[in-house]
Order: sequence, then structure tokens, then C-alpha cells
Amino acid sequence: MIGVRDLSVRFGSVTALRGVDVSVRPGTIHALAGENGSGKSTLLKVLGGAQAPSAGSIVLDGSPVSFASPVAAAAAGVGLIFQELSLFPHLSGTSNIAIGREPRRLGLLQAARMRREAEALRAGFGFPPIDLARPVAELSVAEQQVIEILKCLGRSPRIILFDEPTASLTQKEVVPVLATMRRLRDAGYTVVFVSHYLEEVFAVADRITVLRDGQVTLDADMSAIDRDGVVAAMLGRTLREFYPERRDRPQPEALVRLSQAACDGIAPVDLDIRAGEVLGVAGSVGSGSSALGELLGGLRPLSGGTMSIGGRVLAPRHPADALRAGIAYVPEDRRTDALLLDLSISTNFTLPLVASRGSVLVRGGGLLDRRREQELVRQEIAHMDVRPPAPGLAARALSGGNQQKVVLGRWFLYDRPCLVLNNPTKGVDVGSKAEIYRLIGDLADSGHAIVLISNYNPELLGTADRIIAFREGRLVARYAKGEVSEEELLRTTLGSTERASVAEELA
Repeated sequence: MIGVRDLSVRFGSVTALRGVDVSVRPGTIHALAGENGSGKSTLLKVLGGAQAPSAGSIVLDGSPVSFASPVAAAAAGVGLIFQELSLFPHLSGTSNIAIGREPRRLGLLQAARMRREAEALRAGFGFPPIDLARPVAELSVAEQQVIEILKCLGRSPRIILFDEPTASLTQKEVVPVLATMRRLRDAGYTVVFVSHYLEEVFAVADRITVLRDGQVTLDADMSAIDRDGVVAAMLGRTLREFYPERRDRPQPEALVRLSQAACDGIAPVDLDIRAGEVLGVAGSVGSGSSALGELLGGLRPLSGGTMSIGGRVLAPRHPADALRAGIAYVPEDRRTDALLLDLSISTNFTLPLVASRGSVLVRGGGLLDRRREQELVRQEIAHMDVRPPAPGLAARALSGGNQQKVVLGRWFLYDRPCLVLNNPTKGVDVGSKAEIYRLIGDLADSGHAIVLISNYNPELLGTADRIIAFREGRLVARYAKGEVSEEELLRTTLGSTERASVAEELA
């Protein structure tokens, strides 16, 4: 149906794809997998007309074609859904779905018809009800993802390309998206998608292509391969211990204590966070789990109760207040809220250290000690295994996993006793996830208190010493390590009997 032959893509001296051959059969779901920077998103953009190849060709219906833009690809029946949503935030869901193809009569917009067609499209593909009249900026991330998908489907493509469509979604929200892929395939569409979650790949894909360093290392039907084989193809090695073993330790007194603490989004809660532990926080979007992180990190002020660290009462009203008290917060959206994308890796690493009082990087007269800064940055790049190891490179040029390593490495340099991580592996490849889990374990083993907020329950079960669960703004459960199954944890956070396994959910 569609594919590439001997495809190469180069960006200056960097080769993103080298001699790639991929064939996608009609009426199938074809997965592209690989670590961040492996070339899978670049391949998808070539297929969708968003990236021109340096060599080789695109093949559509058996014949070579050339797409000058996504518009040209769409005219040929190829729809591309980007990882970064391309919506107009102040327009309604209806307007975004119909953008560029609005129904008109005598030059006038037929608004009522446009609303009817958008709603019929949503219902026809089985998505849950959404207030399509609202500006998309007011919708949840999951609802925005649905709008993005419907915008593409409204153009009636034969081939649909999804670039990490579930990266920003909770497990509950993933199911309708994957179910939509299956319905599209069963209706005769051809689907190609990129995902870091192997559970999703094995749940819906018919065939998989794995890329490593810009080359194909595996191309096989799903029936002929298992998880270990896919991981080995992605990493060039087997992944024996995805979640590192933690050493047993006595539980000390609480480092951070919440006493009937409340804020916008959280009912009064009592909670102790201990030094030397990983405290997992489970909950779906809007449950209160992220609000807890923002409270600890100084982004949400206390509306009641007290918070203390090391026995000292504090009421942070700004992240700088929390930092001075000893709490660092890593937000969920690294590109918008954590990184200065156009500044260098070096600057992103050292920014809080430079800004702190009595910094080791600031000499007399307020001048930055550039030599010392570069020495620390080179050490941290090696420690975090940031690739490429180029301190002067803009953060924007890094893959998602390497961007996240820079965000985490910042807090290795500017050491705080408590580190709050909000979905730190979102959009990160398998190899980088394993490395991040190891780093989290190392921090806890060195005596730090780690608060790990995650929408992905398997990583909580694999890394946390304790897990607390939020639902509808309330802390509803507490579990010791090994005390709860994935299915039970999902039931707790959703308040339902839905099953934890994506594969089971779709069965």
C-alpha cells in the first residue's frame, strides 16, 4: 500500500535514516518502534510529506511518488497525525475538525452543518462525547487528541499515520484510540503508528518494524516475534532487568509531612514522604495526583492545613520558595514547562545552580565561572548519558529521552533533598526509561525522597517503595510494595472494574 525503498535522510552531517526499506500492507496496522533518535518519527514524516528524503523513494500503490508537503500527501490519501498537536487553541473543536474544508453556501459558512458533520464523525468512530463547541484550549489533553484524530479522519484518508498518539494519555484514555485503529483497519484503512509502549504494539499491530540508529533491525509479523525479541532489536541487547532492584532499608522519619493539607484540586490529606524512598502516586488525569505534585513544587498554594520539610513549616507560593526549602519539581510537559529549548544543553543543566545564592559557579563581581560550568556540565552529560554529548547544542535538537535526561540531570547538579517527578518517562523510549528508573533508584538509595507521579501503573509497581492512589481529588488508597496488583490499582484509580491490561481491554 505504502512504503519506502533505500530511503536515507540527512540533516547536515547527521544521518537520521540510512538505506531503509519498509513495506506496509493494505488493511493492516503497522507499528514503528525504536529508541528516541532511532529515526522512526522521521520515517513517519517522510511518509506523510512533512520531511523530504535525501535519497531513495516513497512508494504508493506500487509506484514511486513524491510529496512536497503534508497537503500533497493528504491529496493522495495519506493523513498524518503529529505527536505535537497542531490545533488552533482558541477555535472550537468543531472548527478545528473542519479547518480548511468548512462547508459554505453562497460564500457563507454553514455553521450548523459543520457542527452536525463533526458530531456525526465523532459518534461514527465511537469516541466518547466531547463538547465540540468549546475552544480546544479548554479541553483535556485526551480530548484534544481526539479532535486531532477527527480532523485527520474528516479528510477521508486511505492511509493514516499516527506519531505516538497515546503519549499524553492515561491508560483509560488509550483504549478508545487503539480501538479506533482496529475499527479503521477492519473498515479497510491502512494504519501506521509509532509507540513507545510495547503493550499497545502487541495489542493491536499486525506487523512491526524496529529501527536502531537509522537502520532497520527487525521487520516481522507480530505472530512471529515476542517482547524480548523486539526489545533486543531496539537496544541491541536484552533487557533483563527493566526495573532495577532496590536494596532494603529501614524507613526513617518523614522528610516532608502534609497535615490536612489542601489546595485547588485536592481535599485535605495527611501524608508523610520519607527520605530514601520512592513514593509512587497513581491517578488518572484530574484525579489530584498532578495537583499533589504542583502543591509540593510551589505551583499551587495551600488553601488549608500545613506542609513541612525537615520539621520546618512552609507554605510555598512559587517554585522558587519550594526550591529554597529543599523541594524540586519536574513538570509533566518538559518542552513547555521545563526546558529552554533554544538555549544550550549547558545552560539548561546549570540554570538553577547559576540562579542560586552562593553558587559555586558565580565568582566575585557576579561573573559566571564558565570553566567550572563546562566542567560540571561535561561530568553530568557523561553521568546521564546524554546523546549527542554536545554541551553547546540547543535542547530543541535532542530527542525526547535525551531532553528528559537534561531535565533530571539539572537536579543532580542542584541537589535538593526531595524531588517530585510528574510523569518523567512520558514520550520516552524503552532504553531511556530503564536508565531513568536506575537514576531514580540511585537518588533514593543516596537518601533523597522521590515522589513519582505516573499515569503508567506498571512503572509505579516496578519502582515505588509505597504507592498512594488519588481519585476525584481525594487520596483513596495506600499500598506497600508488592501489596497491590496492576488490575487492582487501576480499579482503585478509576473507581470501576475496568481491567488493567490494554490487550484484555480490547479483546
